[in-house]
Amino acid sequence: MLKDLQVLELKKINITKNKAMNKASELPYYPRFIFNFNDGNCFSTGDLDEFEYIKEHGNDHEITQFLPGQKIDVSWVNEDEELEIRTYSVNKIEIRQIKYDLDEPTYGINMNDCSAINGRKKKWMMEIYVFLDKIEK
Repeated sequence: MLKDLQVLELKKINITKNKAMNKASELPYYPRFIFNFNDGNCFSTGDLDEFEYIKEHGNDHEITQFLPGQKIDVSWVNEDEELEIRTYSVNKIEIRQIKYDLDEPTYGINMNDCSAINGRKKKWMMEIYVFLDKIEK
């Protein structure tokens, strides 16, 4: 009886561990997204939870894709510490630094990269650059 309870407890632990890994945001690695805005802003993250600040224009759901020509809304905190939503159009997308070994160092400086990375620090498998143009209202 005790052995059966121990086996059930181990199965329960394994199920709990497997459920946690079903969320992409829980992975220890992810592609790093670098959002390069033509108004001088830059936003870089490998933490999918940071996507809560980026929505498809006119939609409040989680964003699931980036396409050239697509309009997106980005939430920023302005100089007055107020939330401001700016609309951008995806100009182009580039994929760089595809890594076959996640421990492999990255060499050189990319002028399109941000000076800081937002969100949880993770190893990244590649860098996805999304270049955006601000849409004036």
